[in-house]
Amino acid sequence: LDPLAKWGKCRPGLCFSMLSVCLNGPSGGEHLPSAISLRIFMVRLFLFCCLLITSFVRADTIHVYCDDWPGFCHRDGKGVYLDVVRAIYEPLGHEVKLHMVPYKRALAVVSQKEGDMAMGVYRGEVPGVHQPDYPYSADYVSVVMQKRWLPHWAGEHSLKEQEVLWLRGWAFDKFIPEPMRWFEIDSHEMALQLLIKGRYRYYLTDGALYPEGSLPPELVQVFLRWIPTYPIFADTPKGRQLHGLWDPGMRTLIRQGKLAEIYRQNKLYDYYQDFLREQVVRANKPQP
Repeated sequence: LDPLAKWGKCRPGLCFSMLSVCLNGPSGGEHLPSAISLRIFMVRLFLFCCLLITSFVRADTIHVYCDDWPGFCHRDGKGVYLDVVRAIYEPLGHEVKLHMVPYKRALAVVSQKEGDMAMGVYRGEVPGVHQPDYPYSADYVSVVMQKRWLPHWAGEHSLKEQEVLWLRGWAFDKFIPEPMRWFEIDSHEMALQLLIKGRYRYYLTDGALYPEGSLPPELVQVFLRWIPTYPIFADTPKGRQLHGLWDPGMRTLIRQGKLAEIYRQNKLYDYYQDFLREQVVRANKPQP
């Protein structure tokens, strides 16, 4: 009896019976009589154990939902967000599958437990999900305005009671305490046109996505603040498991310099140097 001959048809519950045959010999009471037979037996036992282990080790697919953000999440699977997810989870045997959807749709899918995780979410933005302690990025929030308003700019306080634009789905009003008359817009290009026409005073955006060199000459951009962004995980057994792996994985990436390298590879390091330094300081503090 070859204990491996019917492996392909073997149910997991029969594996231990097969192992018993390996150890005790065929059912007729015959035993392995020689050193050569013993070697054959040991080889078969080793191969059996390898097959037993690999049968239970299957790549688990992580379904990641993300909007199309230049430099961070691309349809071809590139970008900071996806590079970080792969760096944390692929060494643990997971595969990453991207679902490119609008931001609000991504949040809805994960909060409804139809996906595993969504990217680029502010702290506490979505109820009923899990968020880690370590952000992997931050919105480099900047203000775009006509150059004629620059002499009057006095920081965040200048937004008070002003007409302010931002892209649909971005929740700046939750993180900027100044009361604003804010409006959501569908595209960056439309926002710039409305500024040039004088319809609105300010446009809040992520400066890393739209560098100042790409602005029309009559507009200027100034830095406002960092707002950290996190993944969210579904409130499912799998989501909770992935959530538990995130912070240790991030600390490892930060301490080994791999997070900074991901930003360099995506040509965003210069914008995020201060944010990355803050993460290094935090990751190297003693854990409570």
